[in-house]
Amino acid sequence: MEYKWKEAALLVSLLACALGGEAPVLPDDVDWNNLFALARLQKVEAMVCAALEQTDGVPLPVQQTFDKAYKREITAHAIRRSEGMKILNAFEVNEIDCVPLKGWILQDLYPNPAMRYMCDLDILFHPEQSAEVQRVLEALDYTAEELGGNPEVYFKKPIMNIEMHKAIVRDKTDHYDTTWERVVPLPLCRHTFRMTNEDFYLYMIAHFYKHFIGGGTGVRYVCDTELFLRAYDAQMDRAYLDAHLGASGYLEFERQVRALCSAWFHGGKADDALSVFSQKILFSGVFGTVQRAEENAARNQALSLQRAQAVQSYLTSQGVNYNQIRTVEGMGQMAPIADNSTSYGKQQNRRVEVYLYASEAMINAANNGTLQ
Repeated sequence: MEYKWKEAALLVSLLACALGGEAPVLPDDVDWNNLFALARLQKVEAMVCAALEQTDGVPLPVQQTFDKAYKREITAHAIRRSEGMKILNAFEVNEIDCVPLKGWILQDLYPNPAMRYMCDLDILFHPEQSAEVQRVLEALDYTAEELGGNPEVYFKKPIMNIEMHKAIVRDKTDHYDTTWERVVPLPLCRHTFRMTNEDFYLYMIAHFYKHFIGGGTGVRYVCDTELFLRAYDAQMDRAYLDAHLGASGYLEFERQVRALCSAWFHGGKADDALSVFSQKILFSGVFGTVQRAEENAARNQALSLQRAQAVQSYLTSQGVNYNQIRTVEGMGQMAPIADNSTSYGKQQNRRVEVYLYASEAMINAANNGTLQ
């Protein structure tokens, strides 16, 4: 389906109303099928439903469709909340240190936690406790789907997907290698911790960026950021944030996200660059799109070839015979040497490799012992 700008603009308006508890003003000619399809693509049917409940003029079949989706998410949220508490309590009893991540923390910032769609429960833990984690989760009827990597994944029917993270974000600053040094225990807990507000926000932005430059990301990340800033922006150390965002290469991206929050939720102005940024988020879906991933791969392939050709030009300008250069290739995303989900890994992967081959004359000289 081709999503229309009019319905995209209405979707943003409805999200703002849902988060602010305001009644929306609906245009006369809404394409309800298109709106619902876009909301479903973004997994924000519950938020849209909450906004539509505050106004008249919604056709009954449309309201019923959104109500059904909202009730489904309320049921799923109840299951996730109950199971999540069982897991965290079991970890606490078994002295497994853990830090709940992402949606588990962010859901409570929403007017109703069920508004915030979650596909899994993410938890940071110490790798050396992996066997104990497996024992505890299997005792709670979870099945290990993936072990040994990062994350380790467990599943329990009907919907519980648990991702146990040994590490979260790695960038060129190695800031998150020391996460455990800065976490603080939750009230009445000895083994369940939370990040500082600054570290959690930095983690949010890094995670947002990783998905945005990959297959794409959806409006949920913008809503998360807006609500987190409403709750904690005045309390956070901006100098600390700027220093780490700048060092990790995310500062400009974070400024774009803040500007988008201003445009979507506070009537701020959007220039052409911000409009393009908004469009990519609105039409990529909550998990991104295959098309975006393919476009990014093609762009990276072209940039890779250009980089290799630039080195070729430099070598020939310095006197290297053109005929000595056998091949010039761009590998794109096909041959990474580091984790490409981090800024540091991307820096390592953004490289040029030059292989030197001896000429026949050099080989003969070497065999004759006359090589200079």
